[in-house]
Amino acid sequence: MITALTDRALKASLSGVCPQAPPGMQQYQDQLVGWMKWAVIGLLALGALVSLASILVGRLFSHPHASRAGAMGLAVVVLCAILFVTILGVINGIVGTGC
Repeated sequence: MITALTDRALKASLSGVCPQAPPGMQQYQDQLVGWMKWAVIGLLALGALVSLASILVGRLFSHPHASRAGAMGLAVVVLCAILFVTILGVINGIVGTGC
């Protein structure tokens, strides 16, 4: 009985706690997250361009292995882009925009 009450009280006290950056750190956190987003977007674009170039070179020079690798690379880039958007949604769900 007592443990049930303490568990309930603990859950109630933790549910009202909002994650918050330490004072003065929010601008650095925003800057770092912005840089990371641009880096990931740049790497995805670079991966897509290299994969498309591999497909083109494979078709032009009748090299099926290059075309297959390019197609697989393009599929991996699309999968990574989907995971990137999903991970951002999960992080925003955890951190939120405030209480």
